[in-house]
Amino acid sequence: MPRQSEAMERSARMLKQLEALEADLHSGDAEVATYSELVRRHTRTEQLACKVTDEHVAEISRLQAVQEARMAGKLKDRVKKRKVVALVHPRAGTRRAVASN
Repeated sequence: MPRQSEAMERSARMLKQLEALEADLHSGDAEVATYSELVRRHTRTEQLACKVTDEHVAEISRLQAVQEARMAGKLKDRVKKRKVVALVHPRAGTRRAVASN
């Protein structure tokens, strides 16, 4: 069996090192691609969460305005009813004195 020369052995070692380096680079590319995808998904999720929060806050504000309008309407109705009752039923302490001769 012919013995391989020292140059051939060095070339074989360098080839193995290059193959290992290439494998590491491909692995690194895959990691970068995975990380990029995770960042993209995280950004999209944050955008959706912000949109949902904004819609939720807007709905709460709308419902608060409706509730305040409802409460103001009930207050006006109560004031009107008190005036009507006051006009129909005079107070007991405000009886008019009837002049007798």
